[in-house]
Amino acid sequence: MGALVLLLLIPLGMITGVLSDRLQRRNEAVSDITSSWGREQNVIGPVLMIPYQYRFKTIKEVPGKDGKVEKREVEQTAGAWAYFLPDMLSVNGDAETRKLKRGIYEAAVFRAQVKLSGRFAVPDFAAYKIDVKDVNWKDAMISIAANDLRGTREALVLDWGGVKRPLLPGSQVPGYTTGATAVLDDAKPINAPVEFSIPIDFNGSEGVYFAPFGVQNEVVLKSNWPDPAFRGAFLPIERTIRDNGFDAKWKVSY
Repeated sequence: MGALVLLLLIPLGMITGVLSDRLQRRNEAVSDITSSWGREQNVIGPVLMIPYQYRFKTIKEVPGKDGKVEKREVEQTAGAWAYFLPDMLSVNGDAETRKLKRGIYEAAVFRAQVKLSGRFAVPDFAAYKIDVKDVNWKDAMISIAANDLRGTREALVLDWGGVKRPLLPGSQVPGYTTGATAVLDDAKPINAPVEFSIPIDFNGSEGVYFAPFGVQNEVVLKSNWPDPAFRGAFLPIERTIRDNGFDAKWKVSY
């Protein structure tokens, strides 16, 4: 009996080894395809960033008249950033999927054409206890975070109240480094709500995620993918799944 069990275990181990080897080769092929095309996409923002100066008092050691070191209270100036989120954020996108092959293996990828749009309210510096006289409007920025901008097909451009600004590589959103940022380059204060839009045309794979960074958020997404999996913290409030694709809509507020 013991010999019979041993004989059965040997073929089972061989099958397991073959399956594991094939799975590894499949994962390597898929990773090779997606790294060239574009990986999972996470889009965060936009965020309005405005620099300002603030003053604080500190104790500093200075030489006295008699040569002894004295401690004096001095006032110093430092810089910081104030961050503002849009009061309205709309994401409208169309993702066209296809399959790419590498040998006998294939991976599902997509091309998404997405438009981020919405409105920023007048920045409320009083909430930060910041004096508007200390604000440096000229160096204000709009920044987004995206984990794989290699998949973008065209240069990113921000429409800020009808004025076009280029979004250059590098995110200034706290906690993120990949993304894009536009300097507004306008010394005039923002004293009225501003409409914005950012079209993004990018490649990706596995999935696409959007962060609800606005006070009011609406996402409308359609695709030719017939078997979507809706993940994340919020499920769509409306969805239609067909043999040739799907439509979905999310609404989130905080």
